[in-house]
Amino acid sequence: MKHLCYFLGLLMFMLSACHQPSPISIYQVEPLIKVLSTDSVFIDQPDTMWVARGENAAFQFVVTSEQALANLQATIRAKGLGNSKIGWVHQVYNTNVPKGADDLITTSDNYYPDPIVDDDTECIEPGKSMTLWVDVDVPRTTEAGIYKCQLTVQGENESGISEIRKNFFVKVCPVTLPEEQQLKVVNWYSRSDVKYLDEKKNVEIGSERYLQLLQLIAETGASYGQNCWLIQEKPELKLNADSTDFVLDFIYFDKAMEMFVKHGNLKFFCNSHLGGRGDGKEWNQGHYFNLAYVKDKKIVQEYVPHTDVRLKTFIGKYYSQLESHFREKKWLDMCAQHIADEPDKMGTESQQSWSRIAAWVKEAAPGLKTIDASSEIVDNQDISVVLLGENISSMPAVPEGSERWMYTCTGPQGNYANRFVQLPLIKTRILHWINFKYNECGYLHWGFNYWQFSKDPLHDVTPSTNWPGGDCYIIYPGKEKVYPSIRLCAMREGIRDYDLLCMVQQVDPQKANAWCNSIVLGPDDYNMDIKHFYQVRREILTFLSKQ
Repeated sequence: MKHLCYFLGLLMFMLSACHQPSPISIYQVEPLIKVLSTDSVFIDQPDTMWVARGENAAFQFVVTSEQALANLQATIRAKGLGNSKIGWVHQVYNTNVPKGADDLITTSDNYYPDPIVDDDTECIEPGKSMTLWVDVDVPRTTEAGIYKCQLTVQGENESGISEIRKNFFVKVCPVTLPEEQQLKVVNWYSRSDVKYLDEKKNVEIGSERYLQLLQLIAETGASYGQNCWLIQEKPELKLNADSTDFVLDFIYFDKAMEMFVKHGNLKFFCNSHLGGRGDGKEWNQGHYFNLAYVKDKKIVQEYVPHTDVRLKTFIGKYYSQLESHFREKKWLDMCAQHIADEPDKMGTESQQSWSRIAAWVKEAAPGLKTIDASSEIVDNQDISVVLLGENISSMPAVPEGSERWMYTCTGPQGNYANRFVQLPLIKTRILHWINFKYNECGYLHWGFNYWQFSKDPLHDVTPSTNWPGGDCYIIYPGKEKVYPSIRLCAMREGIRDYDLLCMVQQVDPQKANAWCNSIVLGPDDYNMDIKHFYQVRREILTFLSKQ
């Protein structure tokens, strides 16, 4: 009897221990809210995410613990849906503040959430928190309906392993996004910064190792809506048979192009710039351009002002070969040629030099479109890429056969939408609502992976220049891998929003405009209410579900 009582007591103790509440708590938080390292009070906001087939359902959860936890891990169960990605949102340091924004996010410690790191186990100190980002793929073949998913988080403490589960829900609407997105999206990649993905940072540009790492960047861009690439790789100049002139060798260029087609979802590409700024030149002065010629059976290359009379001959030889090769590879219709970045306002030497060289390029290669970011529409430009600003609402109609895109960079600042780490995340997402409102079918940003401007790219986004933090890159370097960011996620969601607006426009243009105008009130005036934003999206999906 004594032994039986002892056994029953031990069993009751074990059962009691098993049913003790977990020290871990999980809070669902709207994914458009930036959770700061200084935040300490959280409210659970369970919400079913409405999506179309072909989208991703993004969720954000805050994990807290009363006890210290090590080896914190999380898993997702999303039966009936596609692959799920899960990562911890890390905080990055920034002290370069954008100017003039009324809704700027500031913290006492200068840390802001951004990179999504998916290969680390985490630890939590008592009373502290970690943020989880969950990304659920919804294939185009998914049946419409509400799907119950489950998040499991577990960690180790002094007593053993603690675990907690939380359910969340995805509503898949009977709406299917098109196979190919409508918006052209390009972020420029930095060739020299590909080396950051290598542990020793010793990677020769153009090598097999370089292309292997560049592929990781291409795959990341493709999975988050990038379908256009600025091809920084150039054809090689070689002597012809009798060493009297140069010819273009496309062997390496084609290899890089084929990699982007296969891994980068390349549907459109921009050929790299022919010229740029001369040393010490003011922004409104004339551009300088690359020049090559043969002298004493050697290829000589120079960087010369636009007034150099030899440029027209070089351009004629170079671009006639380029157009012929692109036509042969069936790339000509999906290509545009950069001349020189950001020609300034009409009437300046900067704009005149751009237009002059562009005319020579079009003469040598009439099938090649021209493109560049500019503050205004300039002559001989087939694709105008205009900076988001006040004049974007008064731009003239796009001529037939031409396109107009939008770009952001270090500017605009103030209350304009952009991608800086200190701006509310909704401002990054609605960039592509702005695309729709002002009839701009493409978006360009210069900084995909320009990690060179940071001392510690994974932890400190403060640029070595006076640019706002987050302007130089929107992806982060890992060891032979690339980490996305919550800003990149917001961009992807905005790209899908653009598709949905285009689908509504095909049925009822007035409704599409009304919904867009309820979010984007003007070039720098937006309805920032997150609940209103999601309500508009639900109304769009409900409308499309009935078509």
